[in-house]
Amino acid sequence: MPDAGPRADRSPAAAAGGGSAATLAVGIAGLGNIGLDVARWLLAHAPAGLRLAAAGGRDPAAVAERLVSLGARARAVALPELIEHCDVLVDCLSPEASADLLDACVERGKTIVPVSVCVLLLNPGLLERAKRSGTRVIVPSGAVAGLDALRAAAIGELRAVRVKTSKPPAGLDGQAAAGPQQLFAGNALDACRAWPRNVNIAATLALAGLGGERTEVQIWGDPALARNVHEIEIDSDATSIRIRIENRPSAANPRSSALTAQSVCEVLRGLVEPVRVGT
Repeated sequence: MPDAGPRADRSPAAAAGGGSAATLAVGIAGLGNIGLDVARWLLAHAPAGLRLAAAGGRDPAAVAERLVSLGARARAVALPELIEHCDVLVDCLSPEASADLLDACVERGKTIVPVSVCVLLLNPGLLERAKRSGTRVIVPSGAVAGLDALRAAAIGELRAVRVKTSKPPAGLDGQAAAGPQQLFAGNALDACRAWPRNVNIAATLALAGLGGERTEVQIWGDPALARNVHEIEIDSDATSIRIRIENRPSAANPRSSALTAQSVCEVLRGLVEPVRVGT
């Protein structure tokens, strides 16, 4: 199961995998919509103990321009070099670009905060290597509500986890229909294979609960929707939960929720703040 916060017997800096006890150096891979939002938050609102140290991308010159536009003094580097400049890596790359960088982070013991959660579900060996090496992988809640209750329910007998994701056509690669149309029905593992940019919620639920093969997923396209809608059902020996989430799509990337970047920022804040509310 993904980690959820610093271990109580370690300082925040030590728990994150390096750095001094005073400051954690944060690196961001990919300064697209989510990466830029995280960078802005670090520059304007980060608590003591966090700093934006570097950002990386396939085109370091373009990354440098974006950092300058933010007024940031962080380094702009190529992706393979980014690990050298950070204790905590926020991976905002596309699913196709993430796997190699995450492998390198595991080898170096860097704390990882991945946005493309489907990559973890599709590469179980990566998580196994992280566990063996002690590398922390902290999956942000993203657009998921109720993740703390799901993790608690998984301590007992977790019987079923289901999610129905409905998005406007712009959030599903422009696939349009006259009315609501089911585009996928199956398990989370197959959903990640078919829709790796659209079902991070399903991947997160699977990692926290029953795994990729037992988490049930439906994907719907609905031209009448203005928001991304997720309906989650959790059944266990301790609880039955029904949640409906209506997230505003990101203006720059309709496939993603505007809440995703805020969730990443909350993960980073949790690395250095001593009081944590929720599981």
